[in-house]
Amino acid sequence: MTASIPGEAETVADRARRVVRASGMSQREFAARIGMDQTALSKGLRGTRRLSDTELRAIARVGRVPLKFLTSDAATPPAALLAAEERSTRLRAEPVDAQVRRNQILEATARLIAQRGFHSVRVADIARVCDTSPATLHYHFSSKDDALRDALAFYSERLHQRLAEEFATVSSPVDKLRRLIDVQLPASPEDVEEWSVWVQSWNEAMIQPSLRDPQRQAYARWRDVVLGLIRECQATGLAADADADLLATRFTALVDGLAIQLLTGTPHMTVDRMREVLLDSFEPHLSLR
Repeated sequence: MTASIPGEAETVADRARRVVRASGMSQREFAARIGMDQTALSKGLRGTRRLSDTELRAIARVGRVPLKFLTSDAATPPAALLAAEERSTRLRAEPVDAQVRRNQILEATARLIAQRGFHSVRVADIARVCDTSPATLHYHFSSKDDALRDALAFYSERLHQRLAEEFATVSSPVDKLRRLIDVQLPASPEDVEEWSVWVQSWNEAMIQPSLRDPQRQAYARWRDVVLGLIRECQATGLAADADADLLATRFTALVDGLAIQLLTGTPHMTVDRMREVLLDSFEPHLSLR
């Protein structure tokens, strides 16, 4: 079985992905075996990063296939690879919970949009990464707009799950505000992906009114968390004379603006600088230092 779309020639990335899948290892395990960063391997298997000759040799060695299979469009798949793919196909043919499969497709779609951009992602790209057919994707998403809406919902839910985990480790609302700031920082590749979908949803909502309600709802849910924490602080006697709604507006505007500066490479804006500015954003009413 190949992961390529019918009618499209297999690429080096397609063949490398076949080898990794047939190995029976996770991408994390395979990356460790070949001494490669997992994110770099993932990008290479998706075709968004060129795999070097050294990396291809390592993939061939660990995957036990001839290097020629990876590098030559005319190479015949080795029998061992075909046998491993057949075993994998039988396993995937076993019943899979529909919601689990939908979540897998949703996560893959969200990450593709985050990494490549909404307008650059084709249905065929999503199908290839999900190892499924375009028809299956149309069952889950009737249009690309639906895919963007669901991608935003995916990252919004992930944000709130992370916040819940962080808030469970502290008790005071001031400490929760500090944790909120840390979670909002675009400090890791996963954070950047999340921010990418947020920013793209704003862009599309400006042009397409049908996308505005989902974006507003997701944003309002996050803003309510901020406002709720400020009011918790006021309930303990802190910032008693402050306009909580105005403080929430100021903070959320700063978060958005600083993140966009950081993501677009604005000079002098760093993750540490963004954190410092946000820690002072509630002054003089509330000190997070």
